[in-house]
Amino acid sequence: MKIKYLQNLFEYKNLNLAGKIKNHNYLFRISSNKNTFEKFKPLMYKKSSSIEEAKAFARTNFNITEISCCSTGNINELNSGLCKLYNINRGKISFPSCIKLYKHKNERFCGGYGNNMISINTFYGMFRTLAHETAHFNHEKISKNYLKMGKKTEIVESGNYDFSILEKFLSDKPSQKLIKRELYGYACSSPAEFVACTFEAIMCGKKLSLDLLKLYRKYEGPNAEILLKHQLEGESIDRAHATNSIERNENFLFRTIRKILG
Repeated sequence: MKIKYLQNLFEYKNLNLAGKIKNHNYLFRISSNKNTFEKFKPLMYKKSSSIEEAKAFARTNFNITEISCCSTGNINELNSGLCKLYNINRGKISFPSCIKLYKHKNERFCGGYGNNMISINTFYGMFRTLAHETAHFNHEKISKNYLKMGKKTEIVESGNYDFSILEKFLSDKPSQKLIKRELYGYACSSPAEFVACTFEAIMCGKKLSLDLLKLYRKYEGPNAEILLKHQLEGESIDRAHATNSIERNENFLFRTIRKILG
């Protein structure tokens, strides 16, 4: 079988795609999991004219049953952000049942996650915090070690006294240096915050190195394979949002991967 796609940078062995693609100085490994590349219909964001209409949109599309908000504009901004996250992650993402929006300029926190609820201080903006806290919610759902990946005080508060994952993360000097260089200091505080900060950065369009994305996968970050592909394509947030069309054409990379996987 001859494969000539993408300058012969794919390697095809034993029906598994172990391909390596170089793009914008980043090298990525693409998974052979066909489910990752199933056809996906992006969700079209629809601006609502009232708070109740906007709440109904969130309830129908994201199973969010309770939203406390300041205005129709706030909840429309929220729904727009939810659609972006849903589309970039190809529908493979969940949201808590409750989201609280508030505005407080004297509070230093942008928001938080806990007890199946995301809180967002809209004074500091919305999308970055929404992405960050949604990452925590999904990370907790998929990783049995999530409660061991928080900061020390968080681990103690959860009733768990196993600090082994946190201590290994903090003592890994090369990884700490990498995280500080590509993200920021807060991402170095715990594996859970590193995962959330990485997810947030990708959702906001930041390009990250392969080494950082490998670390993201190591700590069981949500949708690692999908986000690798998203970074590989260099696809913009606006294109993934798909506001004008429910279904966009498959790009060259998707078609190529499909042909190789059969």
